[in-house]
Amino acid sequence: MLRVTVLGSGSRGNAILIDGTDGAVLVDAGFGPRSLVRRLNAAGRRPEEIGAVLLTHEHTDHASGAATASARWGWPVYGSAGTLDALGSGCGADARPRDARAFVDDGVTTVGGFLVETTKVPHDARDCRALVVTDVSSGARVGIAMDVGRVPDALPVAFERLDLIVIESNHDEQMLARGPYPWSLKQRISGGLGHLSNGAAAAFVSGCVHRGLRGVLLTHLSETNNQPTLAVERTREALRRAGWSRDALSAASQQVPLPPMASTGEAAWLVHASQLSLGLSP
Repeated sequence: MLRVTVLGSGSRGNAILIDGTDGAVLVDAGFGPRSLVRRLNAAGRRPEEIGAVLLTHEHTDHASGAATASARWGWPVYGSAGTLDALGSGCGADARPRDARAFVDDGVTTVGGFLVETTKVPHDARDCRALVVTDVSSGARVGIAMDVGRVPDALPVAFERLDLIVIESNHDEQMLARGPYPWSLKQRISGGLGHLSNGAAAAFVSGCVHRGLRGVLLTHLSETNNQPTLAVERTREALRRAGWSRDALSAASQQVPLPPMASTGEAAWLVHASQLSLGLSP
């Protein structure tokens, strides 16, 4: 069984915990070590249980904690060659991890009990990747696309017949257009190297529907230009039109971990209310 817990997601930090049959990995480490520990503890896990970090790209909200966490807990850090080159070069996080390992390009990278395949996606980073992570023992698969300016032709193919989908749903189109950001920033966000809108994310996910799809997690919601209810309703409507009627659809928070979503379609455990009141911050 595969379980996915979004520890936190937004412009101030991103980290996703993937639990498989034979281990656990993080996708992105955009929080400092103390925040990562608190978020892992809230999800019932310890840093020593993590086998590796898989980076989508080098931007600080995805990679700022990777080097320090790698040094402290011995986590190897995987990324595309471009992402690893950008770390510590002034293009993203402050330092390149001591144990940095490149993904196999156009192939499969074995990381503990997982197989990882990557797909290039457009974003204003050196070499941003969407990931498909497969639990070797169970065969369960999750696709993760965190920062995507537009959906490239290769992404729907890569995300075919997944058990779980994690996709950014960054902004409501109207809220962004009417919001306080300067015009240049609005253009960057909505452009082909920026972020997916609620409508774009909903359209993409609805095209990935099949009988075995167990759950969808929406991430990287803007705290200024979006609301969880708007993102969820837009995607739910698109999924229902595509014939998917499950209730396993959630929007991630910047502040606290979501309850995990499992490849069985049911939460593996619930985050206790007292843990959600820990005052977690980036």
